[in-house]
Amino acid sequence: MIHFHVTAWFVTLVLFFVAIYLQKANKQKPVKILQMVLRLFYLIVLGTGLHLLAAYYQFQGAALIKGIIGLWVIFCFEFILTRAGKGKPTKIFWIQLIIALVLVFYFGYVVLG
Repeated sequence: MIHFHVTAWFVTLVLFFVAIYLQKANKQKPVKILQMVLRLFYLIVLGTGLHLLAAYYQFQGAALIKGIIGLWVIFCFEFILTRAGKGKPTKIFWIQLIIALVLVFYFGYVVLG
């Protein structure tokens, strides 16, 4: 299950950056499609993450913190894509995304190992 969760996160990251690239190229229809696919992957990531949290980590503190930070990453993805699509500034969300990604990788690979 952990491999499925990591793979889903990797695909989500790739799709996010592809959507950002297409948005900058002003390709609105493909961006809309990618946003819907991304939302499906958010659900997959959330489902596998909850399964890992319950079955493997038994809702331990560090795992709960990682889950909350993972939600923060997903919120940053959504805010960046929607605000960039409306032409609004996204700098603060990019900063938050970088911080959240560093923290989620730290908790996932160092703390929870």
